[in-house]
Amino acid sequence: METHEKNGLTWTEMFVVVVLLGIFSAMAVPRFSRASQQARLNDLISDLQEIRSQIELFRIQHKERFPGQTSANGEVDRALFLKELTTRGDDDLGPYLQQIPRNAYNNLDTITFVSDPAAKPTGTEGTGWWFNGATGQFRACDCLENTRY
Repeated sequence: METHEKNGLTWTEMFVVVVLLGIFSAMAVPRFSRASQQARLNDLISDLQEIRSQIELFRIQHKERFPGQTSANGEVDRALFLKELTTRGDDDLGPYLQQIPRNAYNNLDTITFVSDPAAKPTGTEGTGWWFNGATGQFRACDCLENTRY
């Protein structure tokens, strides 16, 4: 009597393996998604801390004026703001930042400038960041939730 040994998996066994892999990946994907979301939030907060500290350092070194202002409490000039933060000044101070980082959520490095002390970002401005020249607040500007940072 001749016996045949089975090599490999039957269709039923293969189906069970595929179903189990599907179940395991359905459980793992949300964890990776949450980890990715947390990493982006950490990047956003880190960038905000760096930018804010450099704006504050600039203000201390320049007699209470923010980057982009020609006098304390004056209007903020966009081009001058970027130049004063990212290049060495005539006073041999700076650069404070190599460049304005991109917002981790919308990948934009642009800034909305306002000068109303009561203004708050809405997250719909279409820029990565938001700066209030009247108060010195620098915030994320990608969605309403992240504007609280």
